[in-house]
Amino acid sequence: MKRIIIILLFPFAAMAQEKTWTMQQAVDMALEHNKGLKSADAKVNYFRQMVPVSGEIGKTEVALQYGQYNSYVKNDNNISITQSIPFPTTFAAKKKLGESMVEEAKFLKVATRNDLVYQVKESWLQLLFLKEQRQLLLQQDSLFGSFAKSADLRYRTGETRMLEKTAADARKQEVMNLLRQNQADNRIYTSRLKALLGVADSTLLPEAKEGGLSDVSLQLYTDTAAVSAHPYLRYLQQQVITAEKQQQVYSAAILPDITVGYFNQSLIGTPVNASGAPLATGSNRFQGFQVGLALPLWARPLKAKVKAEKQQQEVANLNFENGAIQLKSQFMQALQQYAKQMDNLEYYHNTALPNAALILKQSQLAYNAGEIGYAEHFLNLEQVLGIRQGYLKSLLDNKLAACYIMYLSGNQQ
Repeated sequence: MKRIIIILLFPFAAMAQEKTWTMQQAVDMALEHNKGLKSADAKVNYFRQMVPVSGEIGKTEVALQYGQYNSYVKNDNNISITQSIPFPTTFAAKKKLGESMVEEAKFLKVATRNDLVYQVKESWLQLLFLKEQRQLLLQQDSLFGSFAKSADLRYRTGETRMLEKTAADARKQEVMNLLRQNQADNRIYTSRLKALLGVADSTLLPEAKEGGLSDVSLQLYTDTAAVSAHPYLRYLQQQVITAEKQQQVYSAAILPDITVGYFNQSLIGTPVNASGAPLATGSNRFQGFQVGLALPLWARPLKAKVKAEKQQQEVANLNFENGAIQLKSQFMQALQQYAKQMDNLEYYHNTALPNAALILKQSQLAYNAGEIGYAEHFLNLEQVLGIRQGYLKSLLDNKLAACYIMYLSGNQQ
């Protein structure tokens, strides 16, 4: 038993020994261990194993009749075997329904996989963002710490008022509070990632090998044709086919069942031939077969099922059409969001970041030289940090937009 537990935990133990890992490694682990994906796979196997059920013909009836059913003799017996068989078209209809449900489960599994990959990537990117945000906040803490010390010294020497020192201390405390929030968010997304990986919350994950967020460049599509490959849309389309196959099963159920039977009995005291002698004893057996049809005398409920399933087919078709409209709309919005973030990143690279570096350098020199006061220097620092935070957030939005486009197109590597 102990050996089995060790074998089951080996992937996680090996993962814990790794110092760093990539986003793709995290995705691969989720695909291997996520319970939701395993459940979707089990559902495929269930419907696959249910396909042979389409050949079910029902139980065979074996009956014994014993007693005084032919003459005064009380020990006559009759053994009969009867089998009811659905009309042959029913078997074909049920098999096609079963195969359609297998395909439906397969598309649902692919859709579940697509969702899982996107969620893992989203959590991973959020953790990378929080890592870089923490580094930025630590830089802010250092800047405002130096500013607070300088303000305290100027206050002690009488060069400035208490307001400058209080403002610097307040800003430093605000940065410390943001660091605590960053740490809390890190725990939240780490816990979410562990749940997606299918590991316990107490499991230690390696550090991300990626140093941080980076720009993503995609070839933008000019239409929404890529959305047609989305697995969830194909799942909805298969539901339409399944409803159609179910209607065919209900239609076939209206047809009569075929009944076949065989009997073997004794007729004690009955002549065994045309001459009238001798008379049959218990050892003489009389046999034959029977063929019949089981007709649905009250077919209205069966016809109601056919009509209702036709309506269900219409529901499935409307769900598919609505899903296609929604996905296409989301795809176009994602493309617009991605294009917006690319323009935003270009602004940061070409204008905002170089200006921020220059503002920080010049403001620090001017403040130390006494050329500007604390208020102006404080505003300059806030502007620089705001630019850096905006750039980091734009990087995250750029990566998330790219991942969402790949998710909507069903093209996640």
